[in-house]
Amino acid sequence: MVIALRIRLVLVEPEGRINMGFVLRLARNFGVKDLCVVRPKFDVRDPEVLNFAARGSELVDYVNVVASLDECLKDSELTVCTTAVYNEESDPLRQSITLSYLSILAGHLNELTLVFGRESVGLTRSELSKCDLIMTIEVGSDYNVLNLSHAVAITLYELSKPLKRNLVYGELISKEYINYILRYIKEIATAVGMNPENAEVTLRHILCRSVLTKVEGRILYRLFKDVYHTLRTCTEVRPS
Repeated sequence: MVIALRIRLVLVEPEGRINMGFVLRLARNFGVKDLCVVRPKFDVRDPEVLNFAARGSELVDYVNVVASLDECLKDSELTVCTTAVYNEESDPLRQSITLSYLSILAGHLNELTLVFGRESVGLTRSELSKCDLIMTIEVGSDYNVLNLSHAVAITLYELSKPLKRNLVYGELISKEYINYILRYIKEIATAVGMNPENAEVTLRHILCRSVLTKVEGRILYRLFKDVYHTLRTCTEVRPS
């Protein structure tokens, strides 16, 4: 089934020509034509890539090879980084959602950017921090690391299922509005002595997975804006 949702597929420094070929084939299977590849370790038009892509080789002209992940993420409605390593206890950056939950969120989206890391080491912390959400595919065993093309296949298949709409009513909060809120979150965290990066990534994850309406977003924006300005006022009038 071709995916109705517009998907941008991002591969960061892919290392294997065969995997690249299989990913092109999967993109052809599921109707994905927006492919962005960051610093591949080979020529994406290598004969081995095209051979394993089969009819997916037709999509090689759609592959955008770039120098940085930021170039692939710009103008994205929601960006989701994938990782097999997650920590439920102490690491705010690696608080993952499941693929099933992502498929629910996708029902409210027009466009989704999926980011997959290197076959050897996945995505760096810096790269993970650039995404709105982190997603992990649970396999039910103690070996949670999937081959790159297998992870892409499972993800695209899950997103190809009929998407549920109208889980909430009303216009949803925009990515731009979320970024406005996060600016105040960082300032508030700094003012109260918290780590601003941890505060930002935590609130970004919460806001992006919450399916907030525009009305709810305005209230949160006003709340954090007022808290920030109240803190600034208290700081300015505090006696030395």
